[in-house]
Amino acid sequence: MSRWFTKKNTLVIASAMLAGYLLLILTVTNLGQNKLEESRDNELHLRISHYGELLSNYFKLAKHNSSMIVQDKAIITFFGNKSSGMSMTYGLGASLFNLRDLINKQLIYPQDKLTPVFSRLTLIELDQSIIADSENKIPFNYQGIDISYFKKSPQTLFIAKVDDDLAIRLSTTVYFHNSPIALLIAEFNKEQIISLLTALEYEGSGSHITLRSRKGDLFIWDSLDTASYAEKTHAHQDLMHSFHLKEEIIGAPFIIEAWFENINDNDLFTSKWFVVVISLLAIPVFLSLYYLFYIEHKNAQLHHQIINSKKRRKELSKHNTELECEIKKRQLSEQKLAYQATHDSLTGLPNRSYSLEKLNHAIAHSQRTQKKVLLMYIDLDNFKQVNDTLGHAAGDEILIETSRRLSSALRKTDTVARLSGDEFMVIINDLEGYEQATEIAFKMHYLFDQPFQIDKHLFHTSSSIGLAIYPDDTDNAETLLKCADMALYKVKGNGRKNFSFYEAKMNDEVNRKVAINLRLHAAIKENSLEMYYQPLINLKTQKIIGAEALMRWTDSELGFVPPDEFIAIAEKNNLIEQLGSFALNTAVHQAAKWQKITPMQIAVNFSSVQFRNCKQLLNDIENVLNTSALPPERLDVEVTESLIINQEGELFDMLQTLRSMGVELSIDDFGTGYSALSYLQKFAFTKLKIDRGFIMNLSENEADQSLVMAIVAMAKALNLKVVGEGIETKSQMKFLNKIDCEIGQGYLFSKPLPADQFEELLKDPDAIQKLING
Repeated sequence: MSRWFTKKNTLVIASAMLAGYLLLILTVTNLGQNKLEESRDNELHLRISHYGELLSNYFKLAKHNSSMIVQDKAIITFFGNKSSGMSMTYGLGASLFNLRDLINKQLIYPQDKLTPVFSRLTLIELDQSIIADSENKIPFNYQGIDISYFKKSPQTLFIAKVDDDLAIRLSTTVYFHNSPIALLIAEFNKEQIISLLTALEYEGSGSHITLRSRKGDLFIWDSLDTASYAEKTHAHQDLMHSFHLKEEIIGAPFIIEAWFENINDNDLFTSKWFVVVISLLAIPVFLSLYYLFYIEHKNAQLHHQIINSKKRRKELSKHNTELECEIKKRQLSEQKLAYQATHDSLTGLPNRSYSLEKLNHAIAHSQRTQKKVLLMYIDLDNFKQVNDTLGHAAGDEILIETSRRLSSALRKTDTVARLSGDEFMVIINDLEGYEQATEIAFKMHYLFDQPFQIDKHLFHTSSSIGLAIYPDDTDNAETLLKCADMALYKVKGNGRKNFSFYEAKMNDEVNRKVAINLRLHAAIKENSLEMYYQPLINLKTQKIIGAEALMRWTDSELGFVPPDEFIAIAEKNNLIEQLGSFALNTAVHQAAKWQKITPMQIAVNFSSVQFRNCKQLLNDIENVLNTSALPPERLDVEVTESLIINQEGELFDMLQTLRSMGVELSIDDFGTGYSALSYLQKFAFTKLKIDRGFIMNLSENEADQSLVMAIVAMAKALNLKVVGEGIETKSQMKFLNKIDCEIGQGYLFSKPLPADQFEELLKDPDAIQKLING
């Protein structure tokens, strides 16, 4: 034992123990430094990754906000009004005000909601004219904006140099009818971006952050000890190897680049105190303990920072969750708006625009399968009566029930759409031929055999259907719909409650009506209309006692146009009042001149449309009688019996006024309407004109003879004179004369003649007898 515990051994042992103790201290210290550096490195990577994710979500939310703005009703309404030619005074000014109000509201900072992401919003047309700008004081700088490039992309995030400053902008293309029409340029609030990227920074963090792009850099944060950006960059080149971090921003042309201060570590092996530590065991021990406490303190600080970082991450995660919820709500709202834009709000059926898209798909499918497509244009007959009698709520119930019946009667591959009002469209795919189309049309008709029940009341209605087939009738959707519409128009013209296939001649009829309308405007301006006169004959004396004024039109391009054709078009296109005024003035002034030859009466027909303004028509009749000096009793106003059924008020007063002036009243085409006796007693008529349809077969048809005799007897009982129209044979004339019909009119005596030829008849007392005897 004495040998073992020698001074040398003791010194060696002590030195070894000291060396081992110091080695243990150095080992523990080195491990602590490595752990600290690893923890710090992980924390820095986590921080920069978090900044990148946060900024990426920020730009994603900004793009979604911009998309919602350009789809707002205020912007769509403004461009809709502008495309329709609406002026600033009527409608466009109001829609522009709503549009600017929408843009300005995006920059308001409400206390209870998220801070807006934009500092400036500018709506620019494709010709670079500014429609609306949230910043009125500073003119908008177009630098970096290529209109032709941006309009090709729905959204583009880009960076521009504006007055030596970096501007971050988002371009969103505004579409109208699927065509680009304007750009919404949104400028990001750089202060908010800086705030997002400095959420975890503080003055003692020892960091420098820059947001880099190809157009330039955006300085974010610096808590290093250097004086300027150039010095910062130069002074910390030695840190770039271990604490220089980069992070790309997903969805944006940016890279986050950051530098961080090195951890202050003391390399004990190169320190001047190393010899002292080896020589003096106590000092190295205390220094080692102190250093261990120092490392522990640093670890505690770093742990505290990590806890704070986790807390902030939790808060940011909660914030991101709220953002995700908001995005989901906006996506649902966007889906709802998209559904409302393509479907009818009442019935839930596809609307007109979406149905045309469906029709295009059906045609494309037909081209692949080499089968046909049937398009049905369905209109509910007399639907207006439902709204007028039962109210619009009842009408809505019928429309909803109609959509159910149509949908349930068709296959899932077929389409039912509501075009407008009471008009529906049905698209039948994979049609085999006309026989199948006819069966489907009958099936659609039978759907309306069962009445509609509304508030315990049963209401019956029917349908009119126009049918067109692809590719037999046309090769595109728009024209196919027009073909079905023309077929429906034919059904309506033939009395409704039926169906009809499109025929090529229907298009010719439409084109003729358009041509007649255009040429009729020209004829009125050029004064190329004429008045013809057909004699009214006293059947006993066979003398001319008057004439019926009839309008005739021979166009230089269309040739002779029948009166019933151009007058019907004039009634629909607001030209009938001009034609009626021309007929009244021409006929009355001409009759006034003929009074010098022989006293005679002039009969003038009036359209039912002219009686919509009874006061104006009465004023026109009074004026023409005054200016022509024709005695009122020489004017005979002819009224169709369908006009006076259920008429009260102004019409009754007007006819009474005419009779009090001495003007005679004739009821025209008697027997073709309601033929009620009540209105014959109520209105002060002087003549009754039997329709030519009853005269045509008078010689051969005993039923017509009995009916005409009854009409004449009834007229005599009411003190009315009787005029037989359409007399073409002597036997017809003799029969009417025999039953005491006073006046006759027809081709037996004369066809309608121009004024000069009719005047020749007036001058010859025996002219009518010559014509009869022929």
